[in-house]
Amino acid sequence: MRNLDTKDKRILEMLIEDSRRSYKEISEKLAEEGLAISESTVRKRVVKLQEDNIIEKFTIKICREDERCILAFVTLIPKSESEIKELLRETQILPQCEEVYFLAGQCGVLVKINVPDINELDALIESFRARTDIKSVERVCVVLKPIKSLSQNGGKLI
Repeated sequence: MRNLDTKDKRILEMLIEDSRRSYKEISEKLAEEGLAISESTVRKRVVKLQEDNIIEKFTIKICREDERCILAFVTLIPKSESEIKELLRETQILPQCEEVYFLAGQCGVLVKINVPDINELDALIESFRARTDIKSVERVCVVLKPIKSLSQNGGKLI
């Protein structure tokens, strides 16, 4: 990957925020920031970023009612080390648990949860709290806005 200058980086940042942003709008925004370049130069830079495979594709993500849209991370602290294998196995098979990580030290298990609404997240957390092998449910963090994520196809940045 080639080295990106400040203008390329700002163009990428603006397209990440809104991939439908027009070249004219990007040019005007850059001018406001003291990085003035013409609309046609923005267009040429975007084409070059595509040719260099820095921009792979422009896409949108729609969250439909039938899809899971609430993303959260939850840390589960088991009562004992001997019960952690069962906890790991059971969280792996729950469809709401997209990813499960065993953490070093006394940190327990980190679970990435994806559910359709906050009520289902609350119910899942309560079911964890009711388990006899879980000492506590800690650090329930709901994602407000993803900043950088990996796509499912090949682990390339989207």
